[in-house]
Amino acid sequence: MSVINTTFAKLGELRWIDRWNKLQLAYYRLKAKLWYAHVFEQIGEGCTIYKPMLFSNVHHASLGDRVLIRPGARIELIVTNPAFPPRLTIGNNVNIEQNVHIVCGSSISIEDDVTITGGCGIVDVEHPYEDVDDPVRIGMRIRTVGNRVVIGRGSFIGFNAMILPNVTIGRHAVVGSHAVVTRDVPDYCVVAGNPARVVKRYNRQTQTWERSES
Repeated sequence: MSVINTTFAKLGELRWIDRWNKLQLAYYRLKAKLWYAHVFEQIGEGCTIYKPMLFSNVHHASLGDRVLIRPGARIELIVTNPAFPPRLTIGNNVNIEQNVHIVCGSSISIEDDVTITGGCGIVDVEHPYEDVDDPVRIGMRIRTVGNRVVIGRGSFIGFNAMILPNVTIGRHAVVGSHAVVTRDVPDYCVVAGNPARVVKRYNRQTQTWERSES
């Protein structure tokens, strides 16, 4: 009898957790519609934004429909010249999971159906170090002009991956966990490592994923 009671108690607890999760989802979706619609430049339908760590200058950022931003996100747009503000564009059906850090000083475009898993960093800013006599510490030097990042439609960015400036990630590309992407990633490829390199490519003729030595 005690086993049955314990089972029912656990089922009741699971139902309560499920209801609580649904209530949270409804609350943060409503907050996105009523509050963040006035904070971002544009927000589409059905967006859900959980409690962020930091949103800075996101009036220069636009979200498409059904964008999900999990807790702990840090999204910063760096304005170095008000005449040429940065642009962050996030497409439809994009998931940005917990503790993702995005720093945009020029142009970052995240296209439709992209998944960005937890702990990832995406930056288009640089910290010039070449002038050793510059009294400004390196962390405060910022170079943004002409920089960009593009993350192609349907791509997947694995846990704790880092996307560095002036990189284009192709459509349906997969970036492995902890990868550091320093150069363009072709369409329909899997990249891994530091620096990231192609480890698989999709062969349209055979309709299979093939290992790559490049």
